[in-house]
Amino acid sequence: MKAKTIREFDERFTSIMFGYSTNDDYYLDASPVHRLKSVKVPMLCLNAADDVFSPSHAIPVEAVKQNPNLALLITCHGGHIGFLEGLWPRRSTYMDRVFKQFAKAVIEQGTGLQDLSCSEN
Repeated sequence: MKAKTIREFDERFTSIMFGYSTNDDYYLDASPVHRLKSVKVPMLCLNAADDVFSPSHAIPVEAVKQNPNLALLITCHGGHIGFLEGLWPRRSTYMDRVFKQFAKAVIEQGTGLQDLSCSEN
């Protein structure tokens, strides 16, 4: 297989491997967008603007704003599930520290995310 793009790879392998009849069906099912409104517990979504699999223009910012249980953090860099630090990253990553801080804040507050927000929106 000589796929030149991620979409081509998904068409030839991923969607077939997981039993989807089309690539669009796979992408629709893999996307969390249609599930965001039903999130009932505090959830932090971390995304990097330079993520090639989930580009910033595809981030459902408005959908996140509609659910008080969702918090969205977009960094300039980090890649796809990266956020690695240093030449030989072995310690905890930025992602590890952010999620730890988020979980601690939610546990300490014992309420919804709207109480943790520093914005007025």
